[in-house]
Amino acid sequence: MVGMGTAAPEVQVEYLDVLTKAGAHTGVSKPRSLVHKEGDYHRAVHVWIYVESTGQLLLQKRADCKESWPGLWDISSAGHIAAGDTSLITARRELQEELGINFPDDAFEILFVYLQECVINDGTYINNEYNDVYLVTILEPLPLEAFSLQCTCKLLKRETCWQESEVSDVKYIAWRDYEEALRTNNSAYVPFDADGQYGLLFKTLRRRYEPDVKVQINSLQNQLGRYVPVLLEGELAELSAGDTLALSYTIQAAEILERLFLEQACCIGSWVKSSQ
Repeated sequence: MVGMGTAAPEVQVEYLDVLTKAGAHTGVSKPRSLVHKEGDYHRAVHVWIYVESTGQLLLQKRADCKESWPGLWDISSAGHIAAGDTSLITARRELQEELGINFPDDAFEILFVYLQECVINDGTYINNEYNDVYLVTILEPLPLEAFSLQCTCKLLKRETCWQESEVSDVKYIAWRDYEEALRTNNSAYVPFDADGQYGLLFKTLRRRYEPDVKVQINSLQNQLGRYVPVLLEGELAELSAGDTLALSYTIQAAEILERLFLEQACCIGSWVKSSQ
């Protein structure tokens, strides 16, 4: 509790631009709490950090005091687009505020826009939200110690608490494991429909980092087919009959190894598809 004589911090009300159900601006702005109370459509950003060398996504754990999905693992960074702000400015600001990291504008790749419509907290929190989904790709993972987790001071009208922490922890997870967690409705994670519109995130990663094995094999076969076969003549090459015979066996062995390689590649491709 705040003692007598202690000045209460100024409460900053965040306003959001209200949209139509189709996503068009109405020209009206409302306090964020009222937007979620009345179910107005509005805009937000989702920012995913993907580590290319490890195939992992960065997740943040929502603080226990959050109004929506407290204590669950969630997007790398997310936040509402305040009235008058742009999507990209918000994406950069949320990363800096929540995790303490900065990336240049060209690091943010917009993947798709996701409409989330849900009602939680016994009907008291209505979320009709157009989310601009961004991907930030980095080569190597940043040390977890490098993240400065957000801890902002706000006056919470519903409590006598003066401090609200947005993010309580961060972790890396293989993107396939995360996809599976969503598909199996793992209760430790904020739910997203991995087989629905949000599946575009995983389709993008799969297309970029899981090339079709058959395509690779066909490409290899085409490359091999471009080479002109050479007929070796012992007299022209000045080889003895024994050397010519030995060379022919070597070539036959190479052809057998090539066929084995292609057959194994096909088997591996089938195994990869069946294990997904």
